[in-house]
Amino acid sequence: MIGRLTGGVAHDFNNLLSAILGNLELARRRIGADSQIAGFLDNAMIGARRGAALVSRMMNFARQQDFQSRSIELPRLFQNLSDLLARAIGPETTIDADLPEHLPPINVDPHQLELAIMNLIINARDAMPTGGVIRVRARSRRIAAGPDGSCRRRYVQLEVIDTGIGMGPETLARAADIFFTTKPAGKGTGLGLSMVQGFVDAAQGQMAIESKPGRGTTVALLLPAAANTVVDHAAVNLDADDELENEDVLGPSQRKLRVLVIDDDALVLMNTATMLEDLGHQTVTMETGQDALDFLGGASGEAIDIVVTDHAMPKMTGLDFVRLARSRWPHLPMILATGYAEDAVETENIADARLQKPFSIRDLGLVIDEVARAHGLKSDTLDGSDPDVPARPVSAGVR
Repeated sequence: MIGRLTGGVAHDFNNLLSAILGNLELARRRIGADSQIAGFLDNAMIGARRGAALVSRMMNFARQQDFQSRSIELPRLFQNLSDLLARAIGPETTIDADLPEHLPPINVDPHQLELAIMNLIINARDAMPTGGVIRVRARSRRIAAGPDGSCRRRYVQLEVIDTGIGMGPETLARAADIFFTTKPAGKGTGLGLSMVQGFVDAAQGQMAIESKPGRGTTVALLLPAAANTVVDHAAVNLDADDELENEDVLGPSQRKLRVLVIDDDALVLMNTATMLEDLGHQTVTMETGQDALDFLGGASGEAIDIVVTDHAMPKMTGLDFVRLARSRWPHLPMILATGYAEDAVETENIADARLQKPFSIRDLGLVIDEVARAHGLKSDTLDGSDPDVPARPVSAGVR
């Protein structure tokens, strides 16, 4: 029940953050880099992205966050995170990191690993009220999957070690329980280690905690190595919460597409449409799935190239719309945007792509281009000659 409530609150916040982040990005693109307003907008975007990271923790607790595994270099990820960690723990505590460059890549969700490391580092800092050194160690291990020693798998063991107050046996036994905390009121929620445990379970790894009163604590995460050595370098650049990179701002797309946007939230609908227009596309906006179906089945007119639909809408969800539209127009590309990963969304792959809210203009542009390439959409499709794409009339909804 608590998980469902948390997931619902996270979904609502994601809608709000979508509108806030999107409009900040659009405003930032419309002023010069030397404007005095630019710094204020950048700070606001950083704050909104931190809010999105907090919502991501809530969704992880509710078990409604997708686990998107990628091949990640742990030393590179930790290096990108180091400045943020230093600011989080304050000047009285330092981090001594030893992560060899020759470690094999690991197969995890980079964003959830980042949150897990943050939780462990902050817990270690809190365990040393007068300050101290937090040691972070990593090494490669091979562990047999069976009792006979066969089927050995490769792992990376990540350890976070403090010299703080430590825990007794009773506290240690409950350390990863949801809402269990020894911190005073207002200092902790008891979700940190439970979230780390959830992340490790989803990654098919293990977590072990060793601690004694007065002798500190060691938390070890055993994470599976990637089956191949292809590393997603873009995925390990995770300090975007505190740094706005130039690559987040895209120019007009090479493909000028006509995109049907469906969302029951007027702010998000307007924001998504404006983002698409900034990317060089033409948009049609609808507030319900039924209106969109009526529109697509209308009289002769220009063709729709791609549909972007919200999922959580009254009467007809985005997934319901995709099912109905796919039965009538099987070759029409569809992108499903969602503020949280419901069971139905996780188990069905009817849509061509998923777009997690809140998304940036860069996220939106990349998924549009990916789907367009997959369907072979080029500028010559704009004449409406593709028989598999429904014709539609020009209306006041065209932007």
